[in-house]
Amino acid sequence: MNSLGLSSSPFDEESPRSSADDFIEPPPPEPSRGPEAAPPRRGFPGGLRSGWGRRLGLLVVLLILGFAVSRLLRGSARTVDPGYVGVAVGRLNGSVELLPPGTHFRPPSLYDLHPVRVSDQLLSGQEGAFTVSTKEGVAARVAIQARWAIDRASLLRKWSALPARPGPELVSPVVAAAFRALAPRYEVASLVSEKREELAAVAAKQARERLAESGIVLKEVLISDLTLPEDFERGREAMVDEIQKTERMEVTLKLKAKEVEQTRLEAEAQRARVVQQAEAAAQQRVIQARGESEAMKFILEQKTKEIDQKKLEAQAERETRLQRARSEAEASKIAGEAEAERRRTMADAEAYAIRKTSEAQFENLKREAELVSANPLLIPKTFADRISDKVQVILTPTLGGETFTDEVVRRAARQGGPEAPPTATKTASKR
Repeated sequence: MNSLGLSSSPFDEESPRSSADDFIEPPPPEPSRGPEAAPPRRGFPGGLRSGWGRRLGLLVVLLILGFAVSRLLRGSARTVDPGYVGVAVGRLNGSVELLPPGTHFRPPSLYDLHPVRVSDQLLSGQEGAFTVSTKEGVAARVAIQARWAIDRASLLRKWSALPARPGPELVSPVVAAAFRALAPRYEVASLVSEKREELAAVAAKQARERLAESGIVLKEVLISDLTLPEDFERGREAMVDEIQKTERMEVTLKLKAKEVEQTRLEAEAQRARVVQQAEAAAQQRVIQARGESEAMKFILEQKTKEIDQKKLEAQAERETRLQRARSEAEASKIAGEAEAERRRTMADAEAYAIRKTSEAQFENLKREAELVSANPLLIPKTFADRISDKVQVILTPTLGGETFTDEVVRRAARQGGPEAPPTATKTASKR
């Protein structure tokens, strides 16, 4: 055995013969060579056999350790659902730990995990049904609905004292005891009619105080049903019928009395109504007469105001016409003066224009006379320029008589040739 507690390998040096030697045939003996040593025996070297054994032993140890760790860590991821908390109890030291909803690493070999519901729970049905005794000694069957939850703050301190099923084993007995202790204070009729909520509130308060000591919060208690014994129920129904008949009779008598009172009141109301109507009619006539008188006064005042208004309107109309006539006369006068002034201005302008025109014409004639005096041939030339587009004008001087004219005619005839058409000749002279 080696230091790890495992058997030695067949390849160890201490082994006198390896397993491989069993399959190797020994060589034939050789003749003795004297004092020399014999050759070594065939097979695996001693160092190689020792290395393989150590590796195999280490591998076996690792496999054993891995298997042990996997068995130890199997299922270590523990999940706590929403609405629950996990109470982890240590197996070694007995420690208690509260785990919130989620996934936590708690190996099962080291911790026990107990899920505890901390959300609201409802106590109803058979667990919430019990019998109570009333003030008259009647055993009534009460069915409740209680909403409760485990107090998370005090769960670690009270967890060891909580039963496995807190609802039916703890909440239901405490609530039933509270109801049984308080029910004898109330009568059956009051419980059936109006005291049911009061009984539930008082019993819930008492049970809440007792359950708080165990780490349970009682949030609300309601009575869903209240069942009485059959005999008592029949008697109560008969009594209720008699009471209803009596009440019905009383109601009928009250209705008759009210009808009589109503008839009397209607007669008095009719009489008072007639008196009031007569008084109202007389008062209405008086008011109408007063209204007519006031209306007549108002009409007279209005007529007077209309007459005064018409007089004022006539005066205003007359004044308006006078003002209009005066305005028209002044406007006509101003228009006449303006027209006369305009005509004078136009006459002055025309006279000035005529005077200036005359002066210009005179100056023009004066210049023309000077030009004519200086150039006697200007008049024929001007006349010839004006009619040059229709008549060919030949200007001849008047000093030479007919000689110059005849010479000009001859020269024109020569230049035109025998076939030249005759041209009109006009002699202009200055007169």
